Amino acid sequence: MATTKISSGVVGDSSVTYNSLNANTAHLDRNNNFTVAQRGTINALGVYHGLGGNTVSLTLTDANHYSLTTNANLTVSNPTGINSGQSGSITFVSNGSYTVSWGSYWRFATGTAPTMSTTAGKQDRVDYYVYSSNTIHAVATIDLLGTA
Repeated sequence: MATTKISSGVVGDSSVTYNSLNANTAHLDRNNNFTVAQRGTINALGVYHGLGGNTVSLTLTDANHYSLTTNANLTVSNPTGINSGQSGSITFVSNGSYTVSWGSYWRFATGTAPTMSTTAGKQDRVDYYVYSSNTIHAVATIDLLGTA
């Protein structure tokens, strides 16, 4: 499209490029009013069994929700792609007596990371809210299935 400098006068409609987004499109530069539920897919990270390393490295620009199965002692490292205001969850399915430790960005109430379930088949969830580039508020719900 050619660019023309206009110093005065009227521009005809044929010369103007309109925003082609309609009312059913989310806009990044204004408030949106959603009339249906918004959801994202769960990024299934698979089984962590310690082969090739025991570090879970999340990239928060990939998804908001994650799931994985623990089959080794794990460390959830400080994620990349952090944006203040983002929130989501990580669901853990225990596959035995394994521990989960956390990078320094993850902040739990009272400053103590939770003890995750160590019985095979138990499910735990950590919900998170990114407060700043190095602070992630996190809350754990242990044994979601209530089978303890």
